[in-house]
Parts: sequence; structure tokens; C-alpha cells
Amino acid sequence: MGVPLDDTWIHFQFADNFAHGNFFEYNAGEPTAGTTSPLYVIILGLTSFLIPDFIVNSLILSGLFYILSCIFVYKISLFLFQSGYSPSADNNSFLTPERLSLAASLLTVFAGRFAWSSMSGMETTLFTFFTLAGVYFHLKDLKYNRFSLIPSLMFALSSVLRPEGMLIFSVYSFDILLNFIKDKTFKQLFVKFLLSALIFLLIALPYFIFSYTISGHFFPNTFRGQGGGFSILPNFTYLRIVAIFFLRDNLITGILFFAFIFFYFRNLKKYFDDLKYLNLIALWTIFLPLISSVLIPNWRHHVRYTMPLIPFVNIISVYYLIILVRKNYLLKLRNFLYTGKYALSLIVAVSFIYYFVYAVALGKNVDNINSQQVKLAEWVHQNVGRNETIALNDIGAITFLNKNRIIDMAGLVTPEILRYRTYTWEDNLDSLNSLLKKNDVHYIIIYDNWFKEYLEKYGYELTFVTSAVLEENTICGGIEMKVYKTNFSKK
Repeated sequence: MGVPLDDTWIHFQFADNFAHGNFFEYNAGEPTAGTTSPLYVIILGLTSFLIPDFIVNSLILSGLFYILSCIFVYKISLFLFQSGYSPSADNNSFLTPERLSLAASLLTVFAGRFAWSSMSGMETTLFTFFTLAGVYFHLKDLKYNRFSLIPSLMFALSSVLRPEGMLIFSVYSFDILLNFIKDKTFKQLFVKFLLSALIFLLIALPYFIFSYTISGHFFPNTFRGQGGGFSILPNFTYLRIVAIFFLRDNLITGILFFAFIFFYFRNLKKYFDDLKYLNLIALWTIFLPLISSVLIPNWRHHVRYTMPLIPFVNIISVYYLIILVRKNYLLKLRNFLYTGKYALSLIVAVSFIYYFVYAVALGKNVDNINSQQVKLAEWVHQNVGRNETIALNDIGAITFLNKNRIIDMAGLVTPEILRYRTYTWEDNLDSLNSLLKKNDVHYIIIYDNWFKEYLEKYGYELTFVTSAVLEENTICGGIEMKVYKTNFSKK
């Protein structure tokens, strides 16, 4: 057994320390804001008392919330189609609200990347579930012209699972404020709105304060470690890759989704009418890639950070399909969908292509992590003393399986490394080497191509010992990870 990401093993280490009373510490006794998912660390740590095997524990959690997410896709879709978005009052139509909702749910079940996330042991499906639940309860509030605190609670919990939760809460706040103002109920509901914001802040803010206290930055180390910042212009390469992956998930739903974006902005004047129940879903799916493209355009791991959008894309796609069915110039499409019992099944079947592709990818990804990080973790267990400090660029499996104190050369749990990157390149290398010496690092385990300049300058103080080489690299940061013994006294 295994997991397809070294990041999952990082969660295991944080959660294991948490369960032993070391809150948000990677090296015991050294607090660090090295995770972007503090709630998942807590959940993993607490459930480890019931299921001590972290691999089994994490897969049960991510698989369970994958199922719950698919159920909420059905509930949201059914709400939409029963609230006036059904294609026709014609009882002979095969496109009943129930069948349309089932199609949206099955599109999510068989979305290859989303299924991959359910077997990753990561927080992705938990985050997706809480965003879906927040949207569902928001839609119910809109329908009954009321305001409840449940959506804010759901979005607050999503924000301590992924920082992107702050964006959907912002979009949610924008949507309800506009509806308040339009219905002239702002004054009556203002106190409740402040209370919802307070609930959100009480849940989401503490970890950001913790991060600032520890590292001097509100965002966790991973934000800066992965190149997070701000760019005036979007990263168009990132947006292009995101678009390609949505089209790969299901070519039909991908095309329908991008067509819907044009439809949505062309009909913004109907914001409070026809689009009332679609606004939050639409703005969330549109703005997350756009905001990511200027803050942290990261498309690694199958564009992992857009996977929570897949269920929303499927909901939008089925909805827009019905919009098209209503067009008179698409009469043949309407007749085919209305009378063809297998029409929706054919659309779902298109997902099977990449469903099986990602089934294969999952196996290869797990094999990569086991054949490299886990393999070297076994070497460390057999050859390195538990009291010896090691330096790594992939800190997950090797640390969790051995519990050695580590220096993270990527900076995720050793934020000094991130500060050094702001220095001149020469000073950066000198500071890095001084940090390794000061911490009495005995072994360095890295990808050479990540630290080419460092090895060129200080390689004379290192002795190559062993390595783990992949036959085919599908998920790791390099095809060969090397182990070096340090000899810092060497001239």
C-alpha cells in the first residue's frame, strides 16, 4: 500500500506529532506553519487513535468525503432543477430533475482526477465537501429568503482545510450582500452578517496568526515555498493548462463549462433573476483559477489545486446543457436528449477515458513514491542513527518513517531557507551551508538538479553514498534522489 504524494506523508508527520501533543510541529519541539491544512492535521491526528495506520486512516477519510461530495453534487443539482431549472414541463421528457442530478453526480464519481484525489490521502475531498455543503445551504437560504450561519461555518471549515476557502467565503459574502441590498433587508440582517463574519474569523484566523507569530508572514510557509506572490498579469500558461485539464476530465462537460462562462457574463443583468442560484457556483469556478494565476500558478500533481472545482464544473455543465436544449435552433439535440434514454449515459461515459487514465496514473504515482522516498526511508532506518540530523528536499516519508530531526532544504518547515532566497545568490548559498553546519547535518538527501549551484560550490564537503532511481518518473521532483554524507571539516 501507499499514497501518490510525498505531501501526504508530510501530513502524517504533522498529525502524528499533533496526536502526541506537539501542535503544528514537524520536528518535535519546533513549531512551524508548514501545512496549509491545519484542520486536516487535527482530523488525521484524532482519528489515528481509532485507526493507527496513517495510510489506511487517510484513504478512508479522503474516500469517505469523496462519496459525501458526490452526494452533495446530487443535492445541489436536484435543488437547482426543482427550483425552475428543469428543461420542460413535458412529462414525456426523459430529462427529469432526478435524472439530471444523477448525471451530474455520476460525472463527479467518474471524474478521473477527482477519483485520484479520493485515493491520495490528502485534504482535497474534505475541502470539496465543505465548499459544496456551504453552497447547498446558501442556496436554501436564498430560496426561503432567509439568512443562516451554516454557510459561513462550512466555508470557515473549508478555509482551515485549504486557504482557497477564503476566496469562496469572499464570493459568498459578495453574493449575500448584493441580495440584501437588492431586497432592502440589509439593515435587518446586518447583525447576522457580522455574526457570520465573526464565526468565520474565529475559525479561520487563528492559524494565520500562528503563522505570523512563527514566521512573520500570515500565509503558511508553503505559500512562499511554492513561489507564491503577486503578479499584475495572470499566468496564461497556467490558465491554458487548467483549461486543458478540464477538457480532459470530460470533453463534453469541459466545452459546456467554457461556453457557460460566456453565457454567464453576457447575462449578468439577470444576476438576481435567472442566475440567482448559479452566481456563487459560477463566480467560484471562474475566480479560483484567475486568482491562482496571479498569486500562485502551480499546476503540479495533475493541477491538484483545481480538483475541488470539478464537481461545480459538472453541475454547471448539466445546467448549461439544459439552456441549450431550450434553444429552438437545437431542435434535433432537444429531441435526442428528451427521448433518448442513453443520452446522459453517453455524456457520462466520456469521463471513462480519463477515469482509467488516472487509475493507471494513481498506481504509477504510488509506485514512484514507494520506489524513491520510501525506499530511501528504509535506507535511513538501517544506516542513520535516530539522533542524527538529516537535510532533505522531500521531507515526507523519510521523516515520518524514521523520526530524525530534519532540515527542510525546500523551506516548508525550515522558513530560514525561504528568507535566504531573498539574499543575493552568493549569500543564499553561504547562508544555506552555514545553516547545515550549525545544525550538525550528517546526511543530505536531495535532487541534484534542485541544488546544482550549491553542489558546485560546496560539493567538495559531501560524499555520495547511494541513490534511488526511478524507471519512469510520473510524480516526483526528479528521477534520481541522492544521499550525501557530510564532511564539513574537510578543506
